Amino acid sequence: MVTFWRACVRRCGAVLAALALSTAAVHGATMFEDFTTPDGAMTVFAQGDYVEPYVAIEALLVAHRLGVDVQAPAVALANWLLPYQQANGTFPRICRSGTEGWRACGHADADDSQAVFWCLLVNEILHGPPQLLPSCSLSLMHLATLWDPKRTTFQAFADRPEAYFADNVEVAGALKRLRADPKAALHYTQELAALPSHRQMMDGLAQAYGYQLNGALDPARVSLPPTPYGFYPTAVAPVYPWVHDLETGSAARRKWAVWMFRHGQTWLSGKADPFPWGLIAWAAYTLGDAPTAQKWLQAVPQWRAAGRWNLMEEGALIGLSHALAVSQ
Repeated sequence: MVTFWRACVRRCGAVLAALALSTAAVHGATMFEDFTTPDGAMTVFAQGDYVEPYVAIEALLVAHRLGVDVQAPAVALANWLLPYQQANGTFPRICRSGTEGWRACGHADADDSQAVFWCLLVNEILHGPPQLLPSCSLSLMHLATLWDPKRTTFQAFADRPEAYFADNVEVAGALKRLRADPKAALHYTQELAALPSHRQMMDGLAQAYGYQLNGALDPARVSLPPTPYGFYPTAVAPVYPWVHDLETGSAARRKWAVWMFRHGQTWLSGKADPFPWGLIAWAAYTLGDAPTAQKWLQAVPQWRAAGRWNLMEEGALIGLSHALAVSQ
């Protein structure tokens, strides 16, 4: 890491640590307690031994979008995670083993989505602490290097050709939010200008994946290069525009009804995938289908008992439990 970045990490860590103490005192009981270590890391599995930054941040964002105050665990995670950011803006997968402590242990999942989700954590949940702005700036600069103008899509990794419809929807939705936030738009003027516009990204979704707002998504085109059928990415891909503000209103609700007709029973029964995909229950709630979200919540104990549970599901559980309780 460059000298400047090492100095920034030390300053940011000190500021965030102080904020963590004050916020934790206010919130009392710890959310995500089965997944959070005393130093603030959030593991993929309960009492786990590795962290995927994308997964941890997404879990916090889902709960946040559903009305939960997640500032305390978000501050703790940011405080813990920041020193692992690389000079090019990426975060690695981070593992622990015995007495060796935490260390980078390979490529993290989804460099493209991870970059914008980190900036949403910094700006939307933590309200843009000045000490973290350089970190988000680095992430956005790295994201720009992942745009493939020939294929009109973001690839998931700098050194690999894979690209995914779901990732690109996440990026489009997150950048739309950052650009709509006056403070973020001001802080990252140059970085955002170097990235494709929202229109360019929507046109890219159409060109690369055949996506149309008023049409069905071709299951064979949800990834580049094409991958064999699987509940993810094939069946889950159409859900992403509903939770990232790309499809709303009656047209989205009609698409949701079709999706439920095709996949709803196998999804809720647990036959579709090893994990319960709380993201789909979040989509149901977002589109006004609270009864389906409630059915998902009612099935949570059996998923947990079977060990088919992870941090992203925990974020959906925390968020939906709050949202449905408030709406009743």
